Amino acid sequence: MVNSLISSTHLLILVFSLIVSVATAETNTLNRGNGAEPDSLRPHLAQGLNSHNILHDIYEGLFTYNETGQAVPGAVARYEISDDGLTWDFYLKDNASWSDGEPLTAADFIFAWQKAVSPDTVAPYAFLFANMQRDGQLRISSDQASHLRIQLNQIDSALADKLLLPVFAPMPKHQPDEPVYNGAYVLSEHRPHEWIALHKNRHYHSHETVRIPVIRYIVTENQNSELLKFRAGELDITETVPDNQLDWLRKHYPKALRVAPYNGSFFLGLNLADKHLQDKNLRTALYWAIDRDILVDKVLKSGQKPAAGLIPTRNNERNAFDLYKAREYLAKSDFKVDSERLDLLYNNSNNQKKTALAVAAMWRQNLGIKTRLHNQEWKVFIKTRQGPNKQVFRGGWIADYKDPLNYLQLFESDSRFNYYQFNDADYDQLVQQIRATSDKNNRNDLIKQAESILQSELPLIPLYFYVSRHLVKPQIKGYSDNLADKHLSRYLRF
Repeated sequence: MVNSLISSTHLLILVFSLIVSVATAETNTLNRGNGAEPDSLRPHLAQGLNSHNILHDIYEGLFTYNETGQAVPGAVARYEISDDGLTWDFYLKDNASWSDGEPLTAADFIFAWQKAVSPDTVAPYAFLFANMQRDGQLRISSDQASHLRIQLNQIDSALADKLLLPVFAPMPKHQPDEPVYNGAYVLSEHRPHEWIALHKNRHYHSHETVRIPVIRYIVTENQNSELLKFRAGELDITETVPDNQLDWLRKHYPKALRVAPYNGSFFLGLNLADKHLQDKNLRTALYWAIDRDILVDKVLKSGQKPAAGLIPTRNNERNAFDLYKAREYLAKSDFKVDSERLDLLYNNSNNQKKTALAVAAMWRQNLGIKTRLHNQEWKVFIKTRQGPNKQVFRGGWIADYKDPLNYLQLFESDSRFNYYQFNDADYDQLVQQIRATSDKNNRNDLIKQAESILQSELPLIPLYFYVSRHLVKPQIKGYSDNLADKHLSRYLRF
């Protein structure tokens, strides 16, 4: 009887221990949906948000995001700005280091930035260094390991926000080709098209504040599959949610559903080198033939705002649908509705498919124009969009920093992001003037003039302004909705 009692007690203890072990293992890992496979995990080459999400966890620049998506000092203890706003001095934290234990130094930033502007790197965001370059040389220097000085050609009130971008991350000069990181996490395993695992960096300067040891970014290109994973408990945070499930989610997951304003603009790009789209009358007809109210209210139904212009402002937040104008301009064009078609390219995504179908239906119904739809996996789509073989294509831009210039510079003639073959000398001159102007009123006038040119020439067709949409398990703390939609893993906890 005694032996039986002891055995039962031991069995209960064993079962309890197993339960605790399983629970601990589950809370040790945060599973995050991340959309498509990242286009690159090299800070200089990454373009997509699904790459940036991971890079913000494994690298830390001079500035980082706080819990509410605002720019705050990252690897620096303090910084100073000269009275004329042209000289920025940064002093690194004493305990800032790499994941191999080596100290982080100003030389690591200089090394990384010189690599970013090198023609051999072909960094998409290299243009952001232009204001700190003179005669082809970066105006950055260091007189000691913990001090970095940046000298600007022109005042830049958005510099802190720009320095958040991964292209400004440091690189380990002592181990340039090794997987060494200075962020809150290190990349530990990558299974392409499945998931990427990060582990807590014990050498991170604030490692004691990092609560979750393991982060797993799951590739979730299909939004319906991502929702199923969340419902099955395989995801703690989703990258997005399917629009057609929003009403159901509001009813069944009200505490998990997070829909919030987002600083981003969605539009269709037009290849102005295409023989049909060179016709401004056709472009104008396509612009006026889309009912954006129907698109956001009946098709997407996620709280997006209709967009008549590129930059998310109240003035641009309106429908731009005029059937009379659309048909008037089509009649002026050389496009032959009976024998010619347009191609619309978009990336694999349920929401992108719905948008493309809706736009094609409106063009068919309102103008009689037939549209062939082409969808591609994200990485393939990125390359196709950059190339010449396209007509109408899925565009869009999530602001990298809080400045209208972030949107306008996409359409400069020499912009790396000018997939539209848009070349307008007056527009280029206006954007340069905006860069050089610190007077707020004058700057706003120039911005309006630049937008007016885009509105007239139409290298793009604005559709709507974004909202962020996620499912977040209610037990996760530290997740704060914000315009930047940035949620670094270091702030999250169970």
